Amino acid sequence: MLKLENISRSYKKTRALIDFSYEFERGVTAILGPNGSGKTTLFNIITGNLKPDSGTVTLTSTGARRIGFVPQYPGMYPDFTVAEMLDYTAKLARAENAKAQIDEVTEAFGLGEYNGVRVRALSGGTKQRLASAQAFIGSPELVVLDEPTAGLDPMQRILFKNYINRRKGGAAILISTHITSDVADVADKVIFLRRGQLVTDGSVDEICEKFCGRCWELPAGSNVPDSVPCRVSGERVRVISDATPVPGAISVEPELDDCYLAVFGEDGVGIS
Repeated sequence: MLKLENISRSYKKTRALIDFSYEFERGVTAILGPNGSGKTTLFNIITGNLKPDSGTVTLTSTGARRIGFVPQYPGMYPDFTVAEMLDYTAKLARAENAKAQIDEVTEAFGLGEYNGVRVRALSGGTKQRLASAQAFIGSPELVVLDEPTAGLDPMQRILFKNYINRRKGGAAILISTHITSDVADVADKVIFLRRGQLVTDGSVDEICEKFCGRCWELPAGSNVPDSVPCRVSGERVRVISDATPVPGAISVEPELDDCYLAVFGEDGVGIS
């Protein structure tokens, strides 16, 4: 459906993407990486908002609306109400059964109580939900969501993931984030993007399999060397190390958070 070949992009002396190649199919693909890894640049190139320095982007289409997009900082008309914004989007997308589609996303994203509220009066999290709702109107074949859960509370995140699960069979949905819990339950494929380059990819299970034997658990308060990436999980500390990090450490099955830590720990992210 969407094929990227050898995409590169630089900003002056900074290389944001380096020979990135990937084929995206229907389902959810999560692009994980810290700030500055190239996620937003990648999405702006996919949506045509930015030209690559080199490489090609090919999107096949069946003639339906091609792309739904939520940028990192979505812009909307501040004087429109929520209902007017969704109606306007449906008209732009030439959505069939527009009212049914608007009703569906309004319920799915919990926007009903805000129908008459102007965009400028919405909280940041509600604006984010409205932006995501707009992206699905018109039944797009490709939906590109850049940090869509930023500012959402736990219940709003659940609503978002529930809807993504329902819609992922009908479109290629790309989600960028650095919060693994937002995509661990919904992603069919995961890409780790580090400093503009693809580090590894696969299903969540395949990714975790790649890091088997490198994840260890020990009691909280254990003396862990500063050089060893670690994270606190309840009353235990989970550590990434090629060998037993300290006496008494127990080898455990890695979770997606552990894999993220293994890839990006030296960048000083994911350690808490």
